[in-house]
Amino acid sequence: MKKFLSLLTIIILVASVGLLTGCGPEIVGTKLSESQDMSGTVAGKLTLNGSTSMTRVCQALGEAFSEKYPGVSVEKSGTGSGDAPNSVRSGIALIGDMSRDLKESENPDEFEIDGIAIAVHKDNPVQDLTTEQIEKIFTGDITNWSELGGQDKAITTLGREAASGTRDGFESIFSIESPVYAAELSSTGEIVTKISSDISAIGYVSLESLNDSVVACKVDGVEATEENIENGTYTVQRPFIQIYKKGTDSALINAWFEFIESSEGQQIIKDVGLIGTANK
Repeated sequence: MKKFLSLLTIIILVASVGLLTGCGPEIVGTKLSESQDMSGTVAGKLTLNGSTSMTRVCQALGEAFSEKYPGVSVEKSGTGSGDAPNSVRSGIALIGDMSRDLKESENPDEFEIDGIAIAVHKDNPVQDLTTEQIEKIFTGDITNWSELGGQDKAITTLGREAASGTRDGFESIFSIESPVYAAELSSTGEIVTKISSDISAIGYVSLESLNDSVVACKVDGVEATEENIENGTYTVQRPFIQIYKKGTDSALINAWFEFIESSEGQQIIKDVGLIGTANK
């Protein structure tokens, strides 16, 4: 059974049975550990690992889920989207968080989208870039803001570590094969913090992670808004995906996704600053 849940600006595809059935070792159906108390209430430890960009919404949902089911603890780790499949396959995590496309061998039926913001300091006068300019900035062909009509300052390009799904999505969208980074950071939050303290910096982050100290550049004249992500005019998009082990249909995992799809879960998503719509 597949479950599909769209969270805008965070979108989660939940997949099990048809996932990861290609050439690589598949995630196959040993029963994952869970328990139930005598009254049938779901209990156990629900572990999530993968994308750091999904930390905020997962933690908010996890806190409320534990309140609803006092016998459940939710632990969210963020070691990058690249670790998600192996974490689930090996049993390190029950659920893997991924902020990149599934590969063809992973055979998703469908997926939804999230925006990647090209972020600069709020006081940087350059806040509208073309696709070509972004590609040239991150390959080292444009190295000073004055080349873009800005201040005479060297551009500090910030990127994520190699396992990051945000990095994979960004480099794929802009066809960047040999990126040049001044620094490679391990989380979205680190990039936001760096940009907020350095007017010469530029990086890519999940749209919902922006704060008052950084802004999202227009791309080809189009603002990075939820509406433009939905209608497809803002083209810097990637999926947010949750996966679990093929063949697993545990009470704990089922309860997690049922909670996300409930009115309570959807309200939490909205409270975090997202718009939630559920699709099974």
